[in-house]
Amino acid sequence: MNKSVVVGVDGSAAALYAVDWAAAEAGRRRLPLRIVHVTVRWEYDVEAPAESGMEAARPEAAGLQVLRVAEERARTFASLRVDCRLGVGPIPLTLLQEAEDAALLVLGPHGTGGLTRLLLGSVSRQAAEHAPCPVVIVPHDTDTRPRRPEIVVGVDGSAGSVDAVGFALEEASLRAVGLRAIHAWTHPAYPPEMRPVHYDGAAVEREGARLLSESLAGWRSEYPDVPVLEQVTQGAPADVLTEASGAAELLVLGARGRGGFPGLRVGSVSHAVLHHTRGPLIVVRRAGCA
Repeated sequence: MNKSVVVGVDGSAAALYAVDWAAAEAGRRRLPLRIVHVTVRWEYDVEAPAESGMEAARPEAAGLQVLRVAEERARTFASLRVDCRLGVGPIPLTLLQEAEDAALLVLGPHGTGGLTRLLLGSVSRQAAEHAPCPVVIVPHDTDTRPRRPEIVVGVDGSAGSVDAVGFALEEASLRAVGLRAIHAWTHPAYPPEMRPVHYDGAAVEREGARLLSESLAGWRSEYPDVPVLEQVTQGAPADVLTEASGAAELLVLGARGRGGFPGLRVGSVSHAVLHHTRGPLIVVRRAGCA
């Protein structure tokens, strides 16, 4: 049975932009698209009248309308099978249940709920931390400048980033574009005047190049059609990758890298980029990691 690309919608403009991205991706992968809206139950013991012409109570009727609008948007993509699901219950949990058999879960950074000043809403954050499949965050793109025809992947040598390399190469092959693999590094001493008087930056660059080469080695033969550019950059990894997200078609990151606490579901770099990404971002979790 083919998996689906699942996209969550809540009636916001940001969610419709995510629908566009998800529909295009489903078409590339030749997978069905499943549009999911989750409505929260009416908590008060007050009768909720039915909407005119509908049997459902008001929250469910509004949800059906959200799905109709999203489905019409998705059907502008030719030859795409579209299914709609209306869920009732806790939004993050219900979305995660829908994603159990998904190829991808696609969301906007935030929707109609919560604090509008938040860069990443609670539903999107929880999905990125707990979903069993790769999670795509699609910010509303107000920058009309053309993006480079390339996929960018962040590499730090961890097993998680090696998995992200494989996913990024697959995406680049599907889109017939190149891959830019970035390893960003910075000296742990901060501010700069506290760094050792003598340290060999060139040696660090060479070590970063070796790390990149080893991370790519196991995958390149599987995607010989994808041109790969290896880039070692001095700078804070979250800053470098956030900047890269503004120019590439897509940024791919592992859920967590070499640093931080082993129990973290999303590492500090991926967490920071999730909040500030300027373009579509995929967070890839290692197979078998809860």
